[in-house]
Amino acid sequence: MLYESILFGSTLVMTSFILMTGCSSKKKAAPSVAPSPQSASKSPAATPSVAKSTVSQSPATETKATETGETKDTTNAETKNEETKGNDEETNDKTEAKKDETRQETVRKDEDKKDDGEKKKEEDEKENDKKEENKNEGKKKKEDFIRADPTELSFESATTSQKKLRLKNLTSKKLMFKVKSTTTNTYLINPVFGKIEPNNFADVMITHRPSGKREDKLVIVSSEMLGKELEMAKTFKQIKTTGNDVIVKLVST
Repeated sequence: MLYESILFGSTLVMTSFILMTGCSSKKKAAPSVAPSPQSASKSPAATPSVAKSTVSQSPATETKATETGETKDTTNAETKNEETKGNDEETNDKTEAKKDETRQETVRKDEDKKDDGEKKKEEDEKENDKKEENKNEGKKKKEDFIRADPTELSFESATTSQKKLRLKNLTSKKLMFKVKSTTTNTYLINPVFGKIEPNNFADVMITHRPSGKREDKLVIVSSEMLGKELEMAKTFKQIKTTGNDVIVKLVST
């Protein structure tokens, strides 16, 4: 009886030991069979650490980015300032160039005006010379139409006297003449206007009235006969004489 109890107890102990051994083997094998859940359970734990690390580094990164942005802004501002300065200098250069061109243009215009003035002066001088030449030619073209005889008449200053002046037509054309005097108070002329047939003569009476001692002169102008004889005074005002003037000296002693 006692033996059976011991045997039963031994059997029970062995059985318990086997069961315990099996359970512990099962517990040890479980981790090796399904490592994924544990690794999976560990991965989420690792992710927060990474995130935490990333979060912890963000302020430095942002600071660096800010500094980089400020550096870029400063660089851009300096570049812009340099461009603006360059544009200003270019504008100033263009302005100075334009001023130089304006000054040069003004100088050129002044020189052109000066040249034009000199050219005009030369042209005026040439024109004057030409007019003078024409005037001299005109004088040269005039002919001696009339000869006066005598060329000097003398009178006594205290008395009234009369003398004759003969005008000779030296041409083969009919002439008309006009006698002008430097004074009309001392001398009376008759006729003042007259005509002379070709190669003929005409007499003019000069009357002296009492006066002081003095010298005067007569100027006889002539031209070819034009218009009516009664309108010679009007004709002489409208024409240019073609004959040379004849001078007769008048002396009152």
